[in-house]
Amino acid sequence: MLIRDFSADSVLWGIDGDWMVNFYPKGNQFYPTDHCGVLRVLTDKVHPRYMARILETEGKNMNFSRIYRASIDRIEGISFSVPSFDVQEKAMKQVVELEAKIYELERKLETFEGKKAEILASFLN
Repeated sequence: MLIRDFSADSVLWGIDGDWMVNFYPKGNQFYPTDHCGVLRVLTDKVHPRYMARILETEGKNMNFSRIYRASIDRIEGISFSVPSFDVQEKAMKQVVELEAKIYELERKLETFEGKKAEILASFLN
């Protein structure tokens, strides 16, 4: 299926291999393959980023894997309840902040790894 409309937030999930879920904010283009499913939230009661988190958690709880694949039928069988939209939105703002911090710390780790390699190389040469 070729998606041409990127005006809505999207949740992509893997149906082949390891269980993975990704959130794509509206306006971000992506090109799904036959190895993923695309979900769009059609209600204003569920935050799309929150939906991605729930789907990821539920897939892990169902043990989706290379052996027990996340088929469309299995995804359709997932049910859950959600708190108010305000609670979801507040939680997702915190998630975004934490993800930004994680990204920043990962970049620092990469810098430290490079510096560590330089120092070791200087002592070994």
